[in-house]
Formats: sequence, C-alpha cells, structure tokens
Amino acid sequence: MGSEAFPFDRRRAGTLAFCVILYTVLYTCRLNLSAALHALAADQGLSLAAAGILPTAYAVVYACGQMVNGAIVDRVNPYRYMIAGLAGSALCNLAMSYAQGFAAMAVIWTVNAVFQSMLWTPIVRIVADTFTGERERDVANAALALTLIAGHLLAWAISGFMAERFGWRLSFRAPALLAAATACAAGIYARRELRGGHRAAQNAKAGEAGCARPSSGLLSAGFLLVLGACVLYGFIRDGVVTWTPSVLADIGREQALSSAAFSLILPMVNFLGVLAGLFMRRRGAAPRRIVAAMMLSALVCCAALLPAGGMLAVALLLGCVCAAMYGANPMLTALIPMEYSAIGRSGMAAGLVDACIYLGSALAGVLAGGVYESGGLGALCVIWMAACAASAGMMLLSGRKRA
Repeated sequence: MGSEAFPFDRRRAGTLAFCVILYTVLYTCRLNLSAALHALAADQGLSLAAAGILPTAYAVVYACGQMVNGAIVDRVNPYRYMIAGLAGSALCNLAMSYAQGFAAMAVIWTVNAVFQSMLWTPIVRIVADTFTGERERDVANAALALTLIAGHLLAWAISGFMAERFGWRLSFRAPALLAAATACAAGIYARRELRGGHRAAQNAKAGEAGCARPSSGLLSAGFLLVLGACVLYGFIRDGVVTWTPSVLADIGREQALSSAAFSLILPMVNFLGVLAGLFMRRRGAAPRRIVAAMMLSALVCCAALLPAGGMLAVALLLGCVCAAMYGANPMLTALIPMEYSAIGRSGMAAGLVDACIYLGSALAGVLAGGVYESGGLGALCVIWMAACAASAGMMLLSGRKRA
C-alpha cells in the first residue's frame, strides 16, 4: 500500500503514471504550434489573425471530438484508445513538418485535433473507475494537473528552441518523434502490465460513498452554468497560451532579448497555481466550484497590470494568469465531471466540459489574434478581464443551481 501522501498500490500507481506520461507527451504535439506560429506566419506571408485559423480550426474539431469521445469511451478499452490517439498525433506532427502551403497545414492540424481529443475522456474514466474517494482522486488529479506544466516546459523548450535556431518545421518534427517513441513504449507496457486491469477497474466501482453525487443529471441548470463558464475559460486559457510567444517575441524585438528563454517562465510559475488550488481543496476552504471561481477572479487583477511592463514583467504576469487558470483546471476538467460517475456519466460530463473549453479556444485563435494585431496588448487584456469576471460569476451561480 502507498503512503498517506501517495496512497496507491503498485498497479494503481502504474496506471496513474501511464496516464500522466502519455498526456504530458501529447501536449508537446499540441502546444508546439504556439512556439512556431509567429515564424510560420512570417514564412507563409500571413497576418497573425490569418495564422490564427490553425488554432481555431483545431479547437472546433477538438471540441466536437470531445463530445463524440465522451459518448464512446464507456464502451471501449481506454488504454488502447489513448495509445492510438498519441500515435495518430505523432503522424500528424510529422506530416506538418513537411507540409507545403497553408491549406495543407490547416487540414493536417484539424486531423491532429481528432487524435488529440482521444485522450482526456479515457483518462477521466480511468481515474473515476480506479481511484476511490475524494482523497485519492485529489491526489490523482494533482498528478494529472502537473501534465499542463510539464507539457508546456517540454513543448516550449523543445519547439521554441527548434523554431528559433533551426526553423519552425523542426518544432513539429522533434515532438512527433518523441510521441511516436512514447506510444511504442506505452503499447509494450500496456500489453504487459495492464492486461486485465481495465476489467478489474470496471468491476471495482470506486468508493462512491466518499465522493460528491450530483442531485440531478447533465441537463441541470448548475451543470449548464459550468459549461458556459468553461467556454469563457477556454477563451482566456488558450488565448494566453496561443499568443504569449508572439507577445514576448514582439517585446523581445523591441528590447533585443530572447523571447524563448522568457517563455519558459510561464510553465514554471504555473506550478504555483496548481499548488494553490490543491491547498485550497485540501484545507476544505471551499467547494470545487468556489475554488474555481476564486482562481478565475484572480486573473482580472493580473491581466489589468500586463500592458505596463517590460519583457520580464509581462512574462511573470502572464505566468500568474496561467497559474490561476491551471489552478482552476483540475476542478473544471476532472473533479466536477467525476461527480457524475455516480450516474455513469463521468466520461460524457468530461467530454462536454472539454468541448466547451475548446469552443472558447476556437474564439481565441482568430478573435484574440485580431484584437492583439489591431489594438495591442492593452485591448487584449480588456477582453480577457471581462471574460474572467463573467466566467467566475457563472461558476459561483452553478453551485447554487445544483439542486
């Protein structure tokens, strides 16, 4: 048996490590676009708003994929499903590194979104089925939350370095090779270690007595408010993630500094947000929805200060914005959907939540790029602050509408 800090036996620890490693590597095949977008746009002779079609198309297809996968995932082997998704994403990134013409890139990146959408809903189902009670699920989701940080570090360190030194095409090729190697290793591990584990997890019906149960289904007013908050959250989160390298690159050119080094500040500061969210949950200071609302409210203050700083100040403030978002992320994408495992709908709930987040992300690609290009960082921050305030308000109301 595990210790109090990590209360899992060997098999469950291996299952959690399997999910964490695959999802971390998956991020390198998604977030590498952010590191390459500025150089890609210049190479193809595109405006930033036009280049934003890539993340927008990705987000729309990913959102649809989450809804479809949320319905499918309860009927398939989630481990094989995840490996297939990672392998497919590796192939798409490899194809992207050789693509000629923006239209071909757009098609390849939307296909990548299909494969990328095959991992999160199986992870939520695996965690809901494998780990029992609030304590174990909190620890499991803390580990999964770290994939956001590790994924950013890998994607921006590898792809940012490749784009800056060797051209943007290498920022897709290197993650593709990493993902392909990981998918092969995961297939071998799953065959040896997880044979029969999926069936055992299905039969083990993780201690629902210790977990929150929703008083109504997925059409309740409370859950619909959560979905609305997720759309706005996705607009902020992926707007920051997508355009931060471009913002820092512009400031770097003005101040003759390397933006790639400063970009790595963000994922490191993000760890503080994850710790803050976990601390609030562990102390029992507030329910999940209120913790998420508090983290979203903190974004307003950070975003208000952004336009006034230099490279270091902007990088740190953007890091704080990301930190607050990633503190809220486990509540929105995992812990709240797991409330619906009691009615056998955790996968569907996770799919709907993630779909709504990426509908917001679709707006971030083109709308945020256009606002930044026409009005600068100040105009972009005004939109982010309004979205933060509205999202926090909807999360607070969702707690009152659960009954």
